[in-house]
Amino acid sequence: MSRIIAIANQKGGVGKTTLTFNLGGALAELGQKVLLIDLDPQGNLSSVFIDNIHSLSKTIADVLLEDQAEFKEVINKTQIPNLDLIASNLALNDIDTRLAGDDDAQYMLINEIKELKDSYDYILIDCPPNLGKATRIALVTAQELLIPIECQGWAVKGSSQLLAYVEKIRKKANPNLRVLGFLINKYDPRRNIEKNYYKILKETYKDLIFKAKFYNHVQYTEAATNQKPITMYLPHSRQARAYRKLAQEIIYG
Repeated sequence: MSRIIAIANQKGGVGKTTLTFNLGGALAELGQKVLLIDLDPQGNLSSVFIDNIHSLSKTIADVLLEDQAEFKEVINKTQIPNLDLIASNLALNDIDTRLAGDDDAQYMLINEIKELKDSYDYILIDCPPNLGKATRIALVTAQELLIPIECQGWAVKGSSQLLAYVEKIRKKANPNLRVLGFLINKYDPRRNIEKNYYKILKETYKDLIFKAKFYNHVQYTEAATNQKPITMYLPHSRQARAYRKLAQEIIYG
């Protein structure tokens, strides 16, 4: 039975896609069978694996918007062992308009994913930087939510808004959704303001803050450009060790 984890934050630039890609790689390296689902119309996660995402014959949009494909038809094998991808591109861009007023649309992904639950150990869903239809579909589908967050002024307020949204989804559509934790991303301990916000986040969310935290390194961009998770691109680096630590925290708690 798969663990389905949505990776979401309504703020852009916090590293959702980088986290999804490298966490997927770290889990796969540990022998877990992993499926990545790109629900962002920008397709940044998909672009890591596919040179021209706009040339794809079928994407997640064909499942959610067009009803022209089954889920298993849009799975792409990647060059990474144990790691598969369901891609996205601009065809998903009008999801909010196309599904407006359709309350049952929030269940579309969970209905499709049922047939894959025994095929993967982990299903990671990369969400767009908003709380629109795609993110709602992801949160209704997921069992767990992983929230990347930066140590900046918006963090606590923005996180409280996201948690309030999660609570609404629990009450109306997915009572089993739980917050897996907050991941401190792009952390710079040289800046006192970031150390202060880190302290505030720890005091606010306590055990929900992962022990693993990630610094802002150009190596993550290099790894994605080379189509390899950091654990494969720089296997002995501090960054790779951090992702392995995160993967182990998720697997073993």
